[in-house]
Parts: sequence; structure tokens; C-alpha cells
Amino acid sequence: MTAELIRQVKEIQQKLVNYDMRGEDWEEKQEVIRKLEDVTSYLKDALAKGIEF
Repeated sequence: MTAELIRQVKEIQQKLVNYDMRGEDWEEKQEVIRKLEDVTSYLKDALAKGIEF
């Protein structure tokens, strides 16, 4: 289940990267992308410890 969550977060992150935005929207998009990367890292750490979500 955790591996599936990681895949889904990465997919959402990639869609955001591909979405064209400018100005303030672009800055907000970058912040969301960074936060999604934090979520991915957290899930990977949990998976390495044997924790499943």
C-alpha cells in the first residue's frame, strides 16, 4: 500500500511540473511540489522501517 501511495504522489507531482503556470501561481506550484517531495521522502522512510499505510 505504501509503495502505491508513493507512486500516486509522484504522479501528481509530475502532473504539476508539466502544468504551465506563471507569476505567483508558479511560486505556489513550486511550494506544493516541494511539499509533495517531503511526503514522498516520509513514505519512503516509513517503508524502509516496515511501516505500511
